[in-house]
Amino acid sequence: MPSLSFALETHPGRKRPKNEDAVGYALTPWGGVFVVADGMGGHRTGEVAAGLAVEAILKSLKEAEPSPKALLEAFERANALIYAEAQRPENRGMGTTATCLLLDLPYALIAHVGDSRAYLLRGEEFTLLTEDHSWVAERVRQGLLSPEEARTHRWRNVITNALGSFPQARVDLLGLKLFPEDTFLLCSDGLSGVLEDRTLKEALKNFPPEEAARRLVELANEWGGPDNVSAVVVRLPKELPQGQRPYALPLEAAQGSPVRLKLGEEPEELPTQVLEPPKRPRLSWRDALLILLWIVVVAYILLGYFRP
Repeated sequence: MPSLSFALETHPGRKRPKNEDAVGYALTPWGGVFVVADGMGGHRTGEVAAGLAVEAILKSLKEAEPSPKALLEAFERANALIYAEAQRPENRGMGTTATCLLLDLPYALIAHVGDSRAYLLRGEEFTLLTEDHSWVAERVRQGLLSPEEARTHRWRNVITNALGSFPQARVDLLGLKLFPEDTFLLCSDGLSGVLEDRTLKEALKNFPPEEAARRLVELANEWGGPDNVSAVVVRLPKELPQGQRPYALPLEAAQGSPVRLKLGEEPEELPTQVLEPPKRPRLSWRDALLILLWIVVVAYILLGYFRP
């Protein structure tokens, strides 16, 4: 297995008394698992929720072969654990965002809850892979706010989905085939909410992961550091193993485009050519008889209507 180049950085920022972000990773025979979580709830609860999420997700995925189902189950276990803790009076309101990159080379699977983010730098193309689960992000998607207005809106920190907030987890899943030297950035909103995309891109493009992660965190703090800030940078090697996986991915994902996944709706195997259009369903003799009878009745009514 070719070696990965990666780095993890987290910092409390300039305005918060403690760091309620958490980051973690685990290398596996298939690649690795990388997680960023941003806890909420105040006092110690945010810190606890983020730590529980990272620990539970890494533990689940280290013990299972990689697949979309395994990734979803890891998030469901983390959600159940945090939700149970949040029922205690001292932990009311506890929850956390979580964004996880699961490398199953030459493929990547991403799970996401909240407003932490995953980006991909491929050559000169820098892409935001995840959609924020936040009040302002939903208004931007509805066309009610511009991205510039959302960045400074007073409700920009209102999260609409988090691990531990509901009995059942609501998780976004994505999949894509990887290219050599693809570079991923996972980060909390303490980074993406302060630095522009072009700044993130330049750091990933011009520096190795360790220096890129360190510089990004430092830049966020130089620009005020209003929140905890975390960055995980993962760069793939120049050569990737080949082959297909036992799970299915849609055609676009198998060709390298990020695609949202819905379990149970993928094709049975990885397609290698354009899918044929669906065939028209055949009419049964009963349906044909009913249609013919309907035509006769309508013709009889019209004939009586137009007869002198």
